[in-house]
Amino acid sequence: MISLIAVLACDYREFEEWCRNSGLSSRDRDVVFISRWDRLRGLDNVKFIRCPRWDQHPDAGHIDELVRRIEDRRAHRG
Repeated sequence: MISLIAVLACDYREFEEWCRNSGLSSRDRDVVFISRWDRLRGLDNVKFIRCPRWDQHPDAGHIDELVRRIEDRRAHRG
């Protein structure tokens, strides 16, 4: 069961745009902008959304590596 939506966006403006287009609020406690790698700590039941300009985020490479580890760990659990 997914309990959180973690949005990977190049900046807060793109995150807000994604929220608006998805009919969600950027203030919703179940929707978070992953601005730094440490925001990933403790995330487990999460759905990751990658916005179109996500790769322009200054820490995209490092964050994406950590996200893939979380996704792989979840996939192996079944």
